[in-house]
Amino acid sequence: MKRFLTILFLTILSFQCSIFKPSNLDPTEDLGSLQSLLRFLAMADAFNTPSQTVLFMKFTDANGTPYVNGIIEYSVFNEADENGVGVSAFGESGNVQTYTATLDASGRAFLFFSERGFANISLKDSGNTFVGSISFRIYNGITKQLFSILNQNGSAQFILEDLANYRNRLASNFTFTPLGAANGRQFIYLEVLTSYTAPDQNTSIGYIASSADGEYYDLVTRIDGVTIEKNVSYEKILKISKPVFNGFDYVFFLSEEKRLYSPPNTFQENQNLVLSIPSFLTPGVATVSKLALASNLFLFRPDNLPWMYPVLYFNGRYMISPTLYTAVETKPILLNSDFKVNQDMQSAFSCNLADANFNAVGFHIISIGGSDYLQCPSIAIPSQTTQTRSIEGITLINRAVDFNGTPFSFETYPFYVRGKFVATFGAPPVLYTFNNADYLATSPSFTRSTTPISGFTSSINNGNSSAVLRTIKSSANADYFILSNNPTFAAPTVEIFRSTDDIASVTSIPTIPTNYSTTISNAEQLQSSNGLLNYSYAISSANNVGSFPSYLTRFTKNDGTWEDLPRLIKIR
Repeated sequence: MKRFLTILFLTILSFQCSIFKPSNLDPTEDLGSLQSLLRFLAMADAFNTPSQTVLFMKFTDANGTPYVNGIIEYSVFNEADENGVGVSAFGESGNVQTYTATLDASGRAFLFFSERGFANISLKDSGNTFVGSISFRIYNGITKQLFSILNQNGSAQFILEDLANYRNRLASNFTFTPLGAANGRQFIYLEVLTSYTAPDQNTSIGYIASSADGEYYDLVTRIDGVTIEKNVSYEKILKISKPVFNGFDYVFFLSEEKRLYSPPNTFQENQNLVLSIPSFLTPGVATVSKLALASNLFLFRPDNLPWMYPVLYFNGRYMISPTLYTAVETKPILLNSDFKVNQDMQSAFSCNLADANFNAVGFHIISIGGSDYLQCPSIAIPSQTTQTRSIEGITLINRAVDFNGTPFSFETYPFYVRGKFVATFGAPPVLYTFNNADYLATSPSFTRSTTPISGFTSSINNGNSSAVLRTIKSSANADYFILSNNPTFAAPTVEIFRSTDDIASVTSIPTIPTNYSTTISNAEQLQSSNGLLNYSYAISSANNVGSFPSYLTRFTKNDGTWEDLPRLIKIR
């Protein structure tokens, strides 16, 4: 065997190479031969390994008029596996059949390619008359910038709006979940099918991906140690918390939940889990660990909506909000750095339960004077005055912090942003800041400013039944105030205001465009990067064999208005 390997290695080194000529640095052309081999292997990977490419395209005539309701047919010819292999809808036979799709009112469509090789698109107008075609190559690693047309027939224009290439086929758009942001990175959860028998009988693998800008997700980690499956009568799913960063790792709290498959998906059992993903040399796989909680505490929500309860980190400790079952109370619990329970924050610090309506948005980390403080609500609102508890991160000494909004009633608990406290009052809400009292005093007390923040005019009026101001997303010099009439974001009315002047004033952000979009269902779909706001979501697009998911994000422009079209999310 050793002799065979030696001969093989010498044979490789004897290959002739036209990239590097013999020189003093490479007299025997060893480097050139090695690079040739590496290039060959890279090409083999690019054209023969499975992946999926999504194209977002527009089709017009020579004058730019879109082919409304036009028809496209598209397919891929892969030299490696076309000989005598039959086609099928999703490639289960070895090759994927030709797909057909109808263009929308703008002449656009999403195209899905699950093979590598020569791709062909044929275009017909709404009367089924051929008007043009193109061919191009698809390979692993292709980008919009690298896309090029090899051949074209007809005068029609084939306009590439965007392109995304994935290492695996995307699963259902229903599994795509924005998780939130930590340490300047945005996180999403998605699934990849590993087996499929029927809609109620299949298995998947879960992944967490992160991005510095909300469009290019360059770090992807598979979640190991969990089961994601549908098995006719039941299903096992993951619900994942917002991320927190402890200085070394991104930490997520998970519930592997078993429930009945048929609605109303009655809860059966769950496992409370924690997942740590190192920020440096991020691994491709991370394994969950079991979380030691009391037997009546469950990290799950009694509905199908994404995670919404607070998860925080400060000075080596974590705060989570498991459900006290069967009372269905969300109880704030403090954990040590090893994820063992420190204490119940309700009994130890007089923190309120983390219910969805008001209290969930009242838990914050306040960083002042080089120290972190966990601030939690302790008196119910709406009221003209309220009180929070401030827990120092190292000693866990806690103090009462008073806020006075007289004569207006607090509509939400105070948020800390740009070095000042802000809160909304009344219904519909009005936004105010507070005076600069000494937060580090023994008994700090803050009073509402007399003048509201200009430009904040909300039409949402839910009669003080829940806090309308749900979150604030900040980056660069911009702060975005996210309002919702529904605390769970179930079919909500959403309003967004932006401040770029240290919260002296705000301007209204236009409603999220409805083209190539879907209704927001999770506050973490909205994130901010480089001073802009982006909205991440998934939609499905139909062709002649079924529906395929597209993962999208739409950005605001520098003036605060939305870009005309969404961008495809790119995942390494």
